[in-house]
Amino acid sequence: MIHFSSPTQVKSSILSLDSRQIYLPQQTAFFAVRGVHHDGHQYIEPLYHLGIREFIVESAAWSGLLAEKAKKWTQADFWVVESSINCLQEIASIHRKSFSIPVVGITGSNGKTTCKEWLATLLQSKFSIVKSPKSFNSQIGVPLSVWGLKAQHQIAIFEAGISRVGEMQRIEKIIQPTWGIFTHFGEAHGQNFESDQQKLQEKLQLFSHVEKLVYRRKNADQDSIKTEMQSINPQAEIIAWSTEDLAHCLYVYWKISPKETHIRIKKPAQSEAFLDVKTELTDEAYLENLCHCLIMAHVAGLSVEEIQARTKWIRPISMRLEIKEGLRNNQIIDDSYNNDLDGLQLALPLLKKYEHKKRVLIISDFIEAGIAAPELYPKIAMLLQSQRIDHLIGVGDQLIKYQDSFKEIDVFYNTEDLINSGLLNQISDAVVLLKGARKFNFEQITQILETKTHCTKLEVNLDALQNNLTYFKETIGPDTKLMVMVKAFAYGAGAVEIAQVLQQQGIDYLTVAYTDEGVQLRKNGIYCPIMVMNPQIGELDTLSNFALEPEVYSMSMLEAIDEYSHAHNKSIKIHIKLDTGMKRLGFSLDQCQELTQKIASMPQVWVASILSHLVASESMKHQKFTEKQMVLFDKMTKKIIQTLGYTPFRHIANSAAIKNYPAARYEMVRLGISLYGISENKAEKKSLENVLTLKTYISQIKDIKKNETIGYGRKGKLKSNGRIATLALGYADGYSRSLGMGKGMFEINGYLCPTVGAICMDMCMVDITHLPVVKEGDEAIAFGGKIQLTDLAHQAKTIPYELMTNISERVKRVYVKN
Repeated sequence: MIHFSSPTQVKSSILSLDSRQIYLPQQTAFFAVRGVHHDGHQYIEPLYHLGIREFIVESAAWSGLLAEKAKKWTQADFWVVESSINCLQEIASIHRKSFSIPVVGITGSNGKTTCKEWLATLLQSKFSIVKSPKSFNSQIGVPLSVWGLKAQHQIAIFEAGISRVGEMQRIEKIIQPTWGIFTHFGEAHGQNFESDQQKLQEKLQLFSHVEKLVYRRKNADQDSIKTEMQSINPQAEIIAWSTEDLAHCLYVYWKISPKETHIRIKKPAQSEAFLDVKTELTDEAYLENLCHCLIMAHVAGLSVEEIQARTKWIRPISMRLEIKEGLRNNQIIDDSYNNDLDGLQLALPLLKKYEHKKRVLIISDFIEAGIAAPELYPKIAMLLQSQRIDHLIGVGDQLIKYQDSFKEIDVFYNTEDLINSGLLNQISDAVVLLKGARKFNFEQITQILETKTHCTKLEVNLDALQNNLTYFKETIGPDTKLMVMVKAFAYGAGAVEIAQVLQQQGIDYLTVAYTDEGVQLRKNGIYCPIMVMNPQIGELDTLSNFALEPEVYSMSMLEAIDEYSHAHNKSIKIHIKLDTGMKRLGFSLDQCQELTQKIASMPQVWVASILSHLVASESMKHQKFTEKQMVLFDKMTKKIIQTLGYTPFRHIANSAAIKNYPAARYEMVRLGISLYGISENKAEKKSLENVLTLKTYISQIKDIKKNETIGYGRKGKLKSNGRIATLALGYADGYSRSLGMGKGMFEINGYLCPTVGAICMDMCMVDITHLPVVKEGDEAIAFGGKIQLTDLAHQAKTIPYELMTNISERVKRVYVKN
């Protein structure tokens, strides 16, 4: 039945906007959303045949053949609305109103997910809790989180994030928080606000109707949060805390030692602390988040003894899923921080990216699910039945007890039993997803399965990559195709993994430099179109067999393709390269007539695109030359198109030109280094996120006297007595020798530490004299934190491309995702 109205409720228990994440179709309502480069309506017919019987569709897309077919589909409801996302939010808001339990709303510039997880850890011993899965805090994530509210829950914890004016009011109506935590106010997501004050006002809208708000007061004289809250919600009880102000708010004293921190919290009128706890955390940002949670746990009714006991469970946690290379050609997806049903549902689709590998799932007992075990484990079994899992391994008493719920499962009482069984050593050519509660120490499994490399790693943030990709899709609009460069190991980020993400996001074309790069992608399940920039004549068989499309830049290459296609009776797609000023590869203007005549005599060859390369699109001082290139490109392509009788995709715009020269976009653009958040355009840079972070660790700390020398050639010295740290990163890893002698910096525990002496092959030394707390094993960030890659390239007197592509393959690539 087709309804031209918005539903106030849906029959289904599961809501989905992603056709790739359908587990139980008979229980799922699908919300079709139209985006710039995607349209969920195109998946409605296959989802109907899959078994979904409830659809929310948008009126602007509800026409033509799809609408006619839907009239004939029986036992299905189609709700035609103006906006599927607005409808999702309205349904979630109505659902929330049916519950009277306390709801904690959390927002801030950062720390939201950490606070949510830690508060849940503190409260879960006393309450049945529902919380946002992962970092579900957006306009879509919040309603999906609130939909998880069930009758058995006693308290809810939801986080909220915004990026522009007007968003928080919509989120507040969905969450309707009883209590609030404002984690931290900083620079994140500020590009769409006129001022910090406007951004603060927008974030505080979440607390328009809260009874109590917990936040840290940084400046008693200029407490902007209190001032704004008095205007937004004067009835709210403000629970401010401070590490400086003893008289006007909760006073927090923390004493940090290398291994633990002692925290005391007292009220203004009291001489004794009402909370006195110890924690393993020593980082100040962690301690701030923990204090928010301790105070809110007290507000929620936990006793001092309960809070003290549960604080021992609070540890630094990885808030991100990590994808790592494993032994025996395995791929490891480590997602063990979040051990609940929602987390499992969100992680399972990652296995689908590895169609050529066996799929192994290792799970522990689900101790944070908030569902009784007799109901929970059959539900998990039913969820896994809808997936292709080749080998299921379970760890824990509950999984042993309910093992009959699963079709086939190997079970063990604890992680040590699994390791001692030798079963992990038998896993090969597989993708292994780990989902284990913290108490089961699944990091031991990771250590056994992953490739043994030294501790330096390049973290590739897939969420930031997707943000940047979305930005460029929105910039170019729906009528322009997007080609992404994955040559040179995807600029050092890892070609296969990056290509898999791009393919999943519906990219139009990928580009590699050489044929063997394209072959590697094909062998790893990449099926989208791939252009090869520098093919060789002797590789035409390989190109054809692997459906790789050669870039043709010379008459000899064109003639060879002509002969090959005739000899093998094959049609071949090619890409014509024109030289408009680079003077590197490509046909020049004086070759244009011969080129068009030759192509006209080759009906078996299809020109997929015509391209050229801008020389200096990143610099506006070369604007005239760039525009001259564009005019020449236009002139040459018109001649070729006139001869062909059809219009191939034209592309000349590289990363910089996408923003700087909109007229150069034509039918397709080529996105390269800007995908990783690197741009010379200041306005564009505000919208991009950093993707790559190079990390290493302190191997050893040494006390150094003023007259002692450090490193090769006795070049390194300190100005006075001090300390140095030796880091496990050197020029063999890609850290340039030119960054020695203080030119390079590392971020350690939030402080910048200059290099000392020469950069060695496998290590380097930095000055840590000024660090108040530091120990061996601490993390050191070469770039991606306070030190950006562009700044480091400037110090090394080179370009970011060189630093990225020089990162050695012995440096472990770890792919992280919220």
